[in-house]
Amino acid sequence: MSHSNDPFYAGLGQAVRLGTELIATLIVGGGLGWAIDEYVLETEPWGLVVGLVLGAIAGGRNVYRLAQRWQGGTGKPNQTKQR
Repeated sequence: MSHSNDPFYAGLGQAVRLGTELIATLIVGGGLGWAIDEYVLETEPWGLVVGLVLGAIAGGRNVYRLAQRWQGGTGKPNQTKQR
C-alpha cells in the first residue's frame, strides 16, 4: 500500500495539521499581546495573557471547524461548505 492510501499516514497528516493550527494561533495571539504590552499600553503582563487566551480560543475554533470538515477515515476533506 502506498503512503497516499495508507490510513495511518492520512491520520498522521490530520494530527499534524491540527497541532500546527493550535500552535500558530497561540504564537500570533501571544505575539500581538506582547507587542501591545511592550509598545502601546505598557500593561505587562495583561496584554500577553489576553492575547494568549484569544489565541487559544481562535485555535480551538479553527481546529474544531477543520475537524468537522474531515470525512471519517478517508483522509480527504469533505467538499461541502458549512457555516
